Amino acid sequence: MQLPIWHRIRNGYQLLPKNLPPRVSDFRRAYLGRQEYLSIVLERSRPFLFYITEQLKLSDLPLEIALLPIIESGYDPFAYSKSHAAGLWQFIPSTGEYFGLEKNYWYDGRLDLVESTRAAIEYLRYLHNHFNNDWLLALAAYNAGEGFINKRIKENLKRGLSTDFWSLKLPRQTREYVPRLLAIADIIKNPQHYAVSLPHIPNRPFFDMILIEDQIEVSEILQKGELSTKNFSALNAGILESITPPLKKYYLLVPTHKGTVVRDFLQASRKETWRARSKYSVVYGDTLSEIAQKHNVTLDWLKKVNNWKTDHLSIGDTLLVPNKSRFSNEQKQVEKHLVLYRVAAGDSLSKLSDRFDMNLNKLKSINKLRTDLIRVGQILKVQSQRIDSYPPSPRHIYYNIKSGDTLSRIAIKYGTTVEQIINWNNIQNSQQIHPGETLFIKSE
Repeated sequence: MQLPIWHRIRNGYQLLPKNLPPRVSDFRRAYLGRQEYLSIVLERSRPFLFYITEQLKLSDLPLEIALLPIIESGYDPFAYSKSHAAGLWQFIPSTGEYFGLEKNYWYDGRLDLVESTRAAIEYLRYLHNHFNNDWLLALAAYNAGEGFINKRIKENLKRGLSTDFWSLKLPRQTREYVPRLLAIADIIKNPQHYAVSLPHIPNRPFFDMILIEDQIEVSEILQKGELSTKNFSALNAGILESITPPLKKYYLLVPTHKGTVVRDFLQASRKETWRARSKYSVVYGDTLSEIAQKHNVTLDWLKKVNNWKTDHLSIGDTLLVPNKSRFSNEQKQVEKHLVLYRVAAGDSLSKLSDRFDMNLNKLKSINKLRTDLIRVGQILKVQSQRIDSYPPSPRHIYYNIKSGDTLSRIAIKYGTTVEQIINWNNIQNSQQIHPGETLFIKSE
């Protein structure tokens, strides 16, 4: 059996000190007291971990950084924060734009594994250089911002104090950010010593990257490639609609064992058939470019599909255009099997997609959602066939701790007690809960 990825990651460590500062030891104890949480996020990293580790290695970055999405997003590719940070690496829109992460109606590069990993590496390398090759300061700046850390360093210099990470006066979230990463890195380095069982994630690619240069409906890829909607959605989280982005090359990520099937389908099929089509009758004032824009296709696509040699149109001419109603017609069929669901605390679109066996993109389209953000109490349409498998009471919730949370506030919010939360999560110290960690809650 091939060695798991953890061996490679350990061999690439550059940050972990021989003697752990007390803050790191405290977080290590906290994580060891919540091994169920660790198991969840480590398993969630499976589709992404090899690729991220490979890119870090190629860039000569510390491989502990492969564990950073645990702190940032819990390795949830659809993670979205109140500060509008999104994806595994939690880029806010402005920083994402600065590092070339495109965001539009069709696509969000912050959710794209390949693009967001590239941007995160570029950003971290820049910060490392800016802070004189100090990785701990670079990581702190990744969390709090370059300007904020610069300001704290200048304050310490004025006072004649050390300017290393451990000496800076930082807000709680940033103060805990680096120690949490180092604590997880130490556990990954010494799992047997800490009696931790790591999931066997092979040191080999999880997915193939397949370049496409024309739009194709996601349903076509799923059907012809015999793909799991769960895996496809997670690997291609950047796709916001039921079709791949237009006017750009796009790399489809598909599990390696399905790569040949998808490539064969794409090579054997005509690109003009990748979108369902309907007939459009030309009216007074129409131009080819306006019709193309109206139907979200390129002018070249429109002319090629219709074998149109010139830009001249006559009233009454018939053109084949993308069928806007196709998804709506499918949706009408699905509507027959839909019920209303009220969003509960701890829900996310990705969790509901798994729970009700729905394609994530279809779930968003049916509910006319433009983002992955949903709120407690919101009513969504979901498929009914699996509801009986998930009785409404009791419900199991995984709650991501936010800044300012206390166990008593969380207990009141979910109608339970502090003692029950402590028992469910094996919490040793009720005062030591930290933003970004996850609590297991049984909610009636």
